[in-house]
Amino acid sequence: MTAERSLVLFSGGVDSSTLLAREVKEGFTVVPVHIDYGQRGARMERLSCEAQAKARGLTLETLDASSLGEGFRQRARKDRDVPFPHRNLVILAIALSYAHERLCTRICLSINRDDTEDHPASTQGFIESFRAMAVTLDKRFEIATPLITLRKHEVVLLGTDLGVDFSKTYSCLLGGERHCGACAQCLARQRAFRLASLPEPEGFYEA
Repeated sequence: MTAERSLVLFSGGVDSSTLLAREVKEGFTVVPVHIDYGQRGARMERLSCEAQAKARGLTLETLDASSLGEGFRQRARKDRDVPFPHRNLVILAIALSYAHERLCTRICLSINRDDTEDHPASTQGFIESFRAMAVTLDKRFEIATPLITLRKHEVVLLGTDLGVDFSKTYSCLLGGERHCGACAQCLARQRAFRLASLPEPEGFYEA
């Protein structure tokens, strides 16, 4: 029997790298996809995605939607970390079309429990609404959120068990070679590793 094809929306961070490893372990035929939507960290994310995918014997697939983000930047602050609001809605719509093209019936998001409390486009209500819309297009579509019951530090522990090399993941919103240590994503990452009682490499953060 052919394994179900699972499209993993992949940013190269702690959560999506853990999700990728989990989907591989569960026996899915995994299609890792990184979407450049004009975010400042896109280049570093892609490098991390490539490293993580290679470690799992997979080839990263990339989609360039950076011009969309640039269009928003022209009308807003140039220094915005995320070029447009409610990005998950846009990313999921792109993923849905690409999943159809790549014959994937499962689309995986690396949303954790902390995300559902902090971001409107990561709430259970939002996900359920998008699921309902997706199945009107194709009843086979599944929008999966395997990490949604886990706190971020629990994701770190799961990833460790799955052999994820977190030193080769990327979380920073600013897009520098090293993590800034001060943006919201860096702070959330630091807190997660602290709660998990796991060290990160010396010099991983600038601050």
